[in-house]
Amino acid sequence: MGDNFYLDNPDLKFNMERWVDWKSIVELKLDLDSDESPFSSVEEAIETYTEMLADPVGELAAQRFAPRAEEVDREGCVLENGAVKLPEAMERNLRELSEAQLMGITLPEEYGGLNLPKTFYTAATEIVSRADASLMNFFGLQGIAETIALFASEELKERYLPGLCSGELTGAMVLTEPEAGSDLAAIQTRAIYDPGTDTWRIRGTKRFITNGCGDVLLVLARSEDPEKYGGARGLSLFLVEKSDAVKVRRIEDKMGLHGSPTCELYFDDAPGYLIGRRGRGLTRYTGWLMSAARLAIAAQSLGICEAALREGVKFAEEREQFGKKIKEFPQVAEMLVNMQVYTEAVRALTYAASQAVDLQEGAERKGLKSEARRYSKLAETLTPMAKYYSTEKCIAIASDSLQIHGGSGYMKDYPIERIYRDARITNIYEGTSQIQVNWTILRIIKGDLDERLDEMRSGNYGKLEELASIVRQGHDALRRAVEHIRASDPDYRDLVARKVVDIAVDVYISYLLLDQARLWDRKEAVAGKFISDALPRIRMNLDYILSDDRRTMEEFDIIVSCP
Repeated sequence: MGDNFYLDNPDLKFNMERWVDWKSIVELKLDLDSDESPFSSVEEAIETYTEMLADPVGELAAQRFAPRAEEVDREGCVLENGAVKLPEAMERNLRELSEAQLMGITLPEEYGGLNLPKTFYTAATEIVSRADASLMNFFGLQGIAETIALFASEELKERYLPGLCSGELTGAMVLTEPEAGSDLAAIQTRAIYDPGTDTWRIRGTKRFITNGCGDVLLVLARSEDPEKYGGARGLSLFLVEKSDAVKVRRIEDKMGLHGSPTCELYFDDAPGYLIGRRGRGLTRYTGWLMSAARLAIAAQSLGICEAALREGVKFAEEREQFGKKIKEFPQVAEMLVNMQVYTEAVRALTYAASQAVDLQEGAERKGLKSEARRYSKLAETLTPMAKYYSTEKCIAIASDSLQIHGGSGYMKDYPIERIYRDARITNIYEGTSQIQVNWTILRIIKGDLDERLDEMRSGNYGKLEELASIVRQGHDALRRAVEHIRASDPDYRDLVARKVVDIAVDVYISYLLLDQARLWDRKEAVAGKFISDALPRIRMNLDYILSDDRRTMEEFDIIVSCP
């Protein structure tokens, strides 16, 4: 284990110091000519960002959080007399994050935040998650405070944001119910306006709430008459403070992330404050909150990828069988190469998504409407795409790392057992992979990725032109696939949506890795491996899409015939 989880990661350093377009991000986010700007130049901002990723983030993660991860997992969370008790080591982690002023990274300075870009926060989330994925479920909830900063009244901002920035307060987003998981429009928790106190009273049950014992809860509830405003139109978002009217009924006994409590809550006429406008809770505010959460989960998954990869490499270098290290066996070597390549692919896509979000928000701040629309299309496509791809690869890489460990990996003697358990939730919570595919395919069909793909297609790749020509073949396949499903019926479109998205992911990441290879010679090998493997996948997916094979649905009852 390294002493610094930023400095010991060459690919992360490359992304942060050579590939991310900090110049555009900083110039849109800050007014460098203003006396109020914390930096006098782009170069000073970049230097500060990378220094902070090393110290305190990378140092804390390696020297404090990672060594405590096993203790946190073993001790877990306990519900005692209606109150949740966190592992003592987790309490120490949270104190140290607060002392390092890392709990308000993206929030305005006027409330005690650091006002740093999303891309910095994404990198910090990766580093923290590599150390202990369950710690991210506190650290990664800063989008709750951002939602308050963007949409709440000035009174609520002044009351709650300083505490959230300092770490004195923690938050939770309270959405899921027993009968409303992915289908949030089916929420039944009610919010009744109380004119006497000018507040709302929240009543109902919420389930699977990460850090549901937090101090500041953003609750999605039905504020309107369901007979008149059913579905999403009747939902509003409320800020509810921790109180006796918010009861933690239980904490889930779950597979992984033992350091993070997952709670069932009952709201017994708990007082709540409306965030923004009535009836916009799901369509506007929760949509924004969920988008931020999905990017955070992509970063969490990336951190888990890195942790699992390193455990696999370490074991394969140390373990000997048949007179040689197991990394020398071709099948194991192939697993390790794929784990490394896919981790770097996940990193490229995740930071491409976070940059798009930064550029969108910066363009909106500067009043650049055309640029804002352009980046908005990109951000709203890449965010669910990154969440989908990162989490799927996270689970696959953790599984392969455990496989490399053999029987030892199944035991609690090695960290990979915990890492695998922690990984498994990532493609489920904050929107399943199927939900991410649904969001992404809508954007792809609309053509929201076309402009950026065409820009990358026409790039000058020099000595990489042979690889670029392969990627263009994949790009042509994507165009054919999209054209075909645009003319298909909705059921078939839904059936093959994942295959279309998989083609888009392969093509987009291939272009990203080509771009990186122009800056770092080592990346040519990474890009070459990814691209050469991607083209056969793309062709296979395209063949299936063009086949119009509907047997999955037409013969479902015959094939799935369990008594």
